[in-house]
Amino acid sequence: MRAQLVSLATGLGKSVIIATLPELLELRPADLTLVIAHRDELIQQLYEKMRAQNPDAVVGIEKADAHASEDCSIVVATVQTLTGPRLNRFITKFGRRIALFVIDEAHHAAAPTYRAIVDKIALKRPDALVIGFTATPNRGDGARLVDIFPDVVFSMDARAAIDAGYLVPVRSYAVATETNLDDVSSRGGDFVLAQLAEAVDNDERNLAVLEAYRTLVPGTKTLVFTASVEHARNVAKLFKDDGIRAAFASGDTPTAEREAIVAGFRGRSIDVLVNCGLYLEGFDVPSVETIINARPTKSTTLYTQVTGRGLRPLDEYAYVLSELPTAEARRKMIAMSNKPYAIVIDIVDKVRRHQLVTLPTMWDLPAQIDAQGRPISEVAERYEELFKRSPRDAARVRTAEQIETVLIELDDAAKPKASQAATWQQAGDEHWRLERPPQRVARDRKGRLVPHFAEQFERLVHMAKKIAPHEDASGFALRLLDVDRNSVREESMQIDVIKRGDEWVATLRTGKASPRDIGTAPSLAEAIALAQSKVQSGDLSGGAQARKPRRATRRYRGRRRRLPGAAERAGAAVALA
Repeated sequence: MRAQLVSLATGLGKSVIIATLPELLELRPADLTLVIAHRDELIQQLYEKMRAQNPDAVVGIEKADAHASEDCSIVVATVQTLTGPRLNRFITKFGRRIALFVIDEAHHAAAPTYRAIVDKIALKRPDALVIGFTATPNRGDGARLVDIFPDVVFSMDARAAIDAGYLVPVRSYAVATETNLDDVSSRGGDFVLAQLAEAVDNDERNLAVLEAYRTLVPGTKTLVFTASVEHARNVAKLFKDDGIRAAFASGDTPTAEREAIVAGFRGRSIDVLVNCGLYLEGFDVPSVETIINARPTKSTTLYTQVTGRGLRPLDEYAYVLSELPTAEARRKMIAMSNKPYAIVIDIVDKVRRHQLVTLPTMWDLPAQIDAQGRPISEVAERYEELFKRSPRDAARVRTAEQIETVLIELDDAAKPKASQAATWQQAGDEHWRLERPPQRVARDRKGRLVPHFAEQFERLVHMAKKIAPHEDASGFALRLLDVDRNSVREESMQIDVIKRGDEWVATLRTGKASPRDIGTAPSLAEAIALAQSKVQSGDLSGGAQARKPRRATRRYRGRRRRLPGAAERAGAAVALA
């Protein structure tokens, strides 16, 4: 028996591909295609896709009270049904006809129930082809899929699919909480669920989930993942109490009620659907715009399933994308759609002894990086550039803005020193001046000057036009920088260093405002260094004093002689310039 594995990222249309296999493989009329899955939602989805793609075939379902008729050429079955005596009867009925056996969500295939079906088919039809489809070929519990599928014949993960233009790009946020997970145990490669739920289902953290939705993604169609049924119920109640159209569903929810909830979520009556692991697989709602992962995990497999729920392009674009000839054309088509990107919000807890999987780690970034709503692929590229140029700085950064700021400062530092020093001019006796031509500046909502605002704004506008050209690019950039729009202005700057009594005073004048003191120092060089430091850091408040440098000493011809400090050397360089 030949067995092959196909690894496709969630959202790439595994069900559609499975439905085309009987025709693509040119199976004979007497041959049977058996497709198995482990959830009712998957079965119904596969059944509908099989009928649509194979209009002349007799498609049957084998589960519970439903029995496939003998004239079927395609059977869709649940793995729970094909066990024990019923498996034996099914194999007796169809075994010699099974030419193609397809296992959907094949990362489950190492389980004994799946192995039993494979073994029974092999006895009756040794030449049958077994094909497994999964988005997550690596199981977190260490079970060996290679024992069933020795060959991965095709693979495309989410990163490759986004780059190829088949899935939408992702913007990422990280919301830090005060919840500590160090006392939560692990089993099978992930947290013990009962302990995890007890740790994360608390008022402070649940309110953080609600606040993340309200401040970062209000009004978007959002799927929230939680750690337990009770956790999901509590989070959903917070949303509803806040007036948000939210609903909660779990495996315990009656089927009819669950179907009504999903229908409302597909439509316009429900904006936020909170669940506990119910919609990890086979949940096809392309209109999902936001994923909030409030269920911490150490499992790449689980995290891939969670985030994959939001990466599908809208239905009306799926076929068009498959017909476009190049990745660039597909990416442009997605950018022009009503869903140009998805947003993933990770609720990140305190942890020392565990390694959490978050969206940054899926892009080979440190887990602590907050992309602050920027496309995660762009942040990953910029971080890689920073790491190549300055590994020490890369180890310190925690946000996308810090990455950008450090790269800008590295570029500034790489400019010729002479051009930097020449900007200081002697304006009179004991008076030096630095003048900067008008620049675009802004402050954030807390009143702090945004470092290198003009450069950051320009880059973010360019990014916005690339990923969502129909949206307000300037508004996108201002939101990500958390800018107070009323503070944006063109501003010139003049810094003067003047001798007053025994001290040198640095003063700042911006625009037409009156000069104000921003610091004092005992020497010219130290005052200039202080002023330079304040300009580079964006901290232009007053009251600071330069710290006196520690003097190095050495013996010279029997006398103590003071070596020139760094500030004096800097002053000499300025004077020479």
